[in-house]
Amino acid sequence: MVRVTRSAWRATGPRGRLLTLGGVAATIAVTLAWVPLSTAAPATGLGVALLTAAALVDAVAHRLPNATVAVAAVPVLVALAVDVALLPSSILGAALLGGPLLVTHLVAPSGMGFGDVKAGTVLGAALGLLAAPLALLALVVGLLGAALFGLLRRARTIALGPSLVAGAVLALALGRLAGVDVVAP
Repeated sequence: MVRVTRSAWRATGPRGRLLTLGGVAATIAVTLAWVPLSTAAPATGLGVALLTAAALVDAVAHRLPNATVAVAAVPVLVALAVDVALLPSSILGAALLGGPLLVTHLVAPSGMGFGDVKAGTVLGAALGLLAAPLALLALVVGLLGAALFGLLRRARTIALGPSLVAGAVLALALGRLAGVDVVAP
């Protein structure tokens, strides 16, 4: 896991490194904004930050490493073990973000990798710790960002992971600005 991330870090170049660090910094900033509202916010932030590393690998190698995605699920599982009342919202978040990706993968496996499904499910579960609708917003924003990126670059294929993570960070920021109600304080 570390070797793959380190290799992607070297391959991405200065601009990619700056974007990755900016993504982690933005994740920390929006997480801190949610902390007064929910004790689960650090788990959400850590999960999203870890998925940023997976997104970096995806941007370089067009694959999301299973080990990194699994590690990103750990803070979510810990938060659920601490407060089982968060489980329904976390499951709904996972379904809202991961479900459409799974359907797309099943319909066109060559168009959407299963790594995107797994990462999207973990991302949705992490966002669901705060509020399940954030997962749907993250999916929409992430897909719009990916579509725009693909159109601007005239790319036939793109890595979806970075757009999903960026969509999650934007959903967290927009949700906080809009005063979205959290699942539990």
